[in-house]
Amino acid sequence: MESRFRGVFLTCADAEVTAAFYRNVAGVPLEAVGSDEYTYWMLDLDGVQIALHDAKAFADYSFPPNSESNLTHLYFRIPDLQAFLTHVQDVGAPLIDVDDVVATVEDPDGRKVMFGTA
Repeated sequence: MESRFRGVFLTCADAEVTAAFYRNVAGVPLEAVGSDEYTYWMLDLDGVQIALHDAKAFADYSFPPNSESNLTHLYFRIPDLQAFLTHVQDVGAPLIDVDDVVATVEDPDGRKVMFGTA
């Protein structure tokens, strides 16, 4: 059996707020998808998807999000670490850690998101 990566699906306390974070900090153009009954935010690039779902609506067992047990790691490649650090400061995102190649920020649900040049 062969498998291929399909996407990352995150549950969020407020998916709209988290979608705004990823639009503003990472430049990910997430769009609202769904209906009046259920809406989530999604981006599909060549069959690989990132989707943000409301935790309470998505599954009873996933609410509330627990930053101590989030096992999801997201990594975005960036061309220039210093330019990204300036951007993070400009948008007011919480910077958690920085090393020679990676800056780690925290999203609204407590996930640690890495942005690096490697």
